[in-house]
Amino acid sequence: IEEILKTAFDNLEFESAKAIIKEESFASLDELAAVLVKKPEWTLVIAGHTDNQGAAQSNLILSKRRAEAVKKYLEDKGANADKLVVEYYGETKPIADNKTKEGRQKNRRVEMTIKFD
Repeated sequence: IEEILKTAFDNLEFESAKAIIKEESFASLDELAAVLVKKPEWTLVIAGHTDNQGAAQSNLILSKRRAEAVKKYLEDKGANADKLVVEYYGETKPIADNKTKEGRQKNRRVEMTIKFD
């Protein structure tokens, strides 16, 4: 399950500056959705993040929209909507240096964490 979650996280890509999930992300999200359908009691926390390019408020909104896009995708695949929790942080929780292209890429992410209830 951790491997499926990691694969979904690693493969999750969005259209630039949009909340549209790229097609190459679908297979790993489908695997994650299948696990969640089998384990409807589990909660999935979906947390959106951005880099620091652009206005902070716009980044906060984008991080929310991206996390919500993942939630909707998983719901549409049968995951329990009540157990999908959206959080969003914009540019406030970087994991890498925003001064480099590579760092900004790492900061543009949607993290997913399963809570076993």
